[in-house]
Amino acid sequence: MNVTALLFFACAALAALVYQRLAPRWRIPWLLVISAAFVVTWSWLFVLVLLVFSGLNYALGRLSDPVKAHARAWARAGVIVNILFLFLFKYSDFYLPQFSAMLSSLGMLAPGSALQMLLPVGLSFLMVQNISYLLDVVNRRLPAEKNFIHFCVYIFYFPKLLSGPVERARTFLPKLASPLRVDRPLLERSAALISTGLLRKLVLANPLFNLIPAQAFITPLDYPGQNLVFWLLAYTFALYNDFAGYTAIVRGVSLWFGIELSANFNLPYYARNFTEFWNRWHITLSNWLRDYIYYPLAWSLRRRFAQQNHFFNIFLPPMVTLLVSGLWHGLSWNMLVWGALHGLFLVLERLPSLGKTVVPVNKLPLWRQRLGTTLTFVLAALAWVPFRMPLPLALKYWQGMLRWTTPDFLGLARTVAGWSPVSGWSQFNLPSPILLIVLAAAIFFDHLQHRAGTEEFMLSQPRWFQVLLIMLLLLVALLAFFSDTTAPFVYQGF
Repeated sequence: MNVTALLFFACAALAALVYQRLAPRWRIPWLLVISAAFVVTWSWLFVLVLLVFSGLNYALGRLSDPVKAHARAWARAGVIVNILFLFLFKYSDFYLPQFSAMLSSLGMLAPGSALQMLLPVGLSFLMVQNISYLLDVVNRRLPAEKNFIHFCVYIFYFPKLLSGPVERARTFLPKLASPLRVDRPLLERSAALISTGLLRKLVLANPLFNLIPAQAFITPLDYPGQNLVFWLLAYTFALYNDFAGYTAIVRGVSLWFGIELSANFNLPYYARNFTEFWNRWHITLSNWLRDYIYYPLAWSLRRRFAQQNHFFNIFLPPMVTLLVSGLWHGLSWNMLVWGALHGLFLVLERLPSLGKTVVPVNKLPLWRQRLGTTLTFVLAALAWVPFRMPLPLALKYWQGMLRWTTPDFLGLARTVAGWSPVSGWSQFNLPSPILLIVLAAAIFFDHLQHRAGTEEFMLSQPRWFQVLLIMLLLLVALLAFFSDTTAPFVYQGF
C-alpha cells in the first residue's frame, strides 16, 4: 500500500482512533497487528520473513547481554547474520542464476526454470537498525529487550518500515513505553508534516521525474548538453523531494500514535560543504554510518598512526564509510563509484586542515559560504549520475553534458508569435518551460523552509496559504487516485 494513497490515510486514521481508545496494555499489540496488516498488503510471505528476522535478532540480542558468557562473540555473530540475511534476499541476482543452473544440471530443477527470491520491504533499513541494536546492547548503551512483542513492533512499525527513518532501538523502544499525548498541537504538527510530504512527493517529485524523457538516461548522447544539464537538475530535486516527502508523511502519520520518528532531511542543498551535506541528507543513515563505521575506524587508525594528519587518518575513514554507504544502496559498480566520489569530496575537504587551523564554516565570509554551497550542490548533482544509471552510461551522460547545441531562439520567437506550430520544446534545443516552473517551485519551497528554520514551517504560513495548499493537495491526490499514476518512492527500492 502506497503511503500517498487515500486508502492508506483512511486505514491509518481508523487504526489511530482504535489505538487511542484501547487500554494501555493493548496498544503495543495493536501496533504490531496493524503493522503486520500493512506488510500483508505487499505480501503475506513478507510477514513470515520478518517474523524470522525478528526472532533471530531478539534471541541474538538476549545472548549479547554483557552479563552473559561470550556476549561479544554473539554480537559479532549477529552482525554477520544480518549482513548475510541482506545478501540472501537483496543481492540474490548475483547468485541465483548460477545456483539455478547448478540445480538444473543435477536434475533438481526443470530446464529453463529459475529460482526467485522475494525481497521483503524495508530490509536494508531493518538490517542497519538491528546491527545498531546488537552493538548497543553489547556495549551497555541499552539493555536487551525482554518483551518480544515490543521488539517485533521495533521491526514491523509500519510508518518507518518501507524507507526508514533508521531508528535506533535505544531511542525508539522508550517511546513505546511513554508515547506523546495526542492533542491539538500534536495533530497540527502532524498535518503540517503530512502536507509538506505530499507536496514534495505529488506536486514536485512526481512531475519532475515525469518531465525527464526515459531515453535521456539510456541514450544521453542523442540529446543536447543543455537539456542533459536541466534533466540532471530535475532528477536532483526530484530524488530529494521524493525521499524527504516520504519521511515527512510517515513522521506525520506516526504522530497520530504519539510516536515521534527522527527527522531525516534538513535542506541538504543548502549545505556549505560535504560534511554539512551528510549532516543534512538521510540524517539517520548518515549518523549510523558515522557512529558505527567512521568513528570506530578513525579511533582504530589513531591507535596505529598517532599523527592526526597521517594519510591513512585523513583518507581511509571517509572513503571506507562512503563506500559502505554505496554498497548499502546496491551491490554494483555505479553505486561504488557514487560512494567513492562522496568519499573523495570529504577527503579533499579535509586536506586544508593539514597546514593550518580550519575556520568553522559559519565563521567564513558570506561570499565563501555561498561559493561553498554552490560548489557542494554542483558536485553532489554530478555524483547523482552514477547513482541513477550504470557506469558506462554515466560516463556518456557526463560527456554529453559538455556537448551544448545552440538553441533555436528564432524558431521559438516565431512559434510564440504564432507564425509556426509547436511540436515540442526539443525542436528548439531547450528544456520544457513546465520543468523550469516546477524546478523554480521546488527551490522556492525550500527557501520558505530555510527562512522559517523548521520542517513544520507550514504552521507559520498565513491561513489563506494553508487553505490553498490543502485544496491543491486534495486535487492532486484525487487525480492521482483516479488515474492510478502515483509513482512509488525511489528509496523503496533499497
